[in-house]
Amino acid sequence: MTKEELIRDFEQVVRKVVNQMQVEQQALKNEKLTYTRDETAEILNVSLTTLHNWNKQGVFKPSAKVGKKVYYSKNDIQAKLKIN
Repeated sequence: MTKEELIRDFEQVVRKVVNQMQVEQQALKNEKLTYTRDETAEILNVSLTTLHNWNKQGVFKPSAKVGKKVYYSKNDIQAKLKIN
């Protein structure tokens, strides 16, 4: 293998690695950090009534409220899934 061939092969490997890193980084940017009531209920496999009751009982409270919209954090949902 010549020096030029080795350099070319190395550059190809570096390009592939950089491309994969860019794809992974973009996937992280697209990942949701908060979920609506409907999405949360679906993820937890419970009704909206159950989510409402949990909120009133202090069992599982939303992490944010914007106007009438309620949002639950991804971390809170994951923690709740581990408990159940």
